[in-house]
Amino acid sequence: MHQIIIGMLLSSIVPWAAAASGGDPDRALNGMLEFQDYRLEYRCRGEGVPVLYLESPSGLSATEAFAPVFDAMADRTRVCLLERLGFGHSDAPIPGLVQTARDYADELHVLVERISPDDEIIIAGYSFGGFIARVYADRHPERVTGLLMIDAAHEDLFREMKRRLSAQDWARLQEVFDWFVEHLGHDAWASQFEVERALIDPDLPVVVISRGLDHQRLRLTGMSEGAYRIANDLHDHYQRDLAGLTRNTTRMVARKSEHLIVESEPEIVLAALDRLLRVVHTNKQ
Repeated sequence: MHQIIIGMLLSSIVPWAAAASGGDPDRALNGMLEFQDYRLEYRCRGEGVPVLYLESPSGLSATEAFAPVFDAMADRTRVCLLERLGFGHSDAPIPGLVQTARDYADELHVLVERISPDDEIIIAGYSFGGFIARVYADRHPERVTGLLMIDAAHEDLFREMKRRLSAQDWARLQEVFDWFVEHLGHDAWASQFEVERALIDPDLPVVVISRGLDHQRLRLTGMSEGAYRIANDLHDHYQRDLAGLTRNTTRMVARKSEHLIVESEPEIVLAALDRLLRVVHTNKQ
């Protein structure tokens, strides 16, 4: 249950080798990235540039999170995903290893260098994946040509929820954050401060997709109805704030969706990608 809840809320690694399955890199490619202490599974499919990299919500396999749109995305351009520790065929979480958005961005960069070392990229950040997308864009601005933010987490949301909720309601959410650190080595709380410091090109093309319905599964935490209302209202407020992420940001609302927009309205995700690709290609002309 904790995996589901935090995935809805959210929305220094030294590699020594990179191995992949054989085959033409312009077609389907599955493989493993090898780091000093662990391995991560990746999957790529399709052809074209910019290459699209997918970053999933907390507590969800990237393969499963993007399954409704992965093949259709691959019909449009080359698309790749990376499974975090504990998901897919990646190694199990390592006791004592705690990772933040910056660590995941470093892992992503290893994949980018393996798959598309000379190509510009787009990153689709889904929920917590939005943190990773923004940190990566800050660290590698020369590579990122666009961002697709799918009900992406905002760096101020967690702290404002803590400030606004009662101690009892916040304690229920704190249990979720603690569970993720303990069981998956996944630190969403620390990640918010990394995103707060991240700076991206003010003209970078960005498409933000926000959910249009309340996030009903927040009730699984056992929070009060008042806290439920505050959490949803704050989410909506900060989604509107993300619409000003750059001067070239467009916001779309998935009016039939709660948090899992890719599952409930895959068509709006694909429409957003099409819009972003048009803008990126136009900018290159």
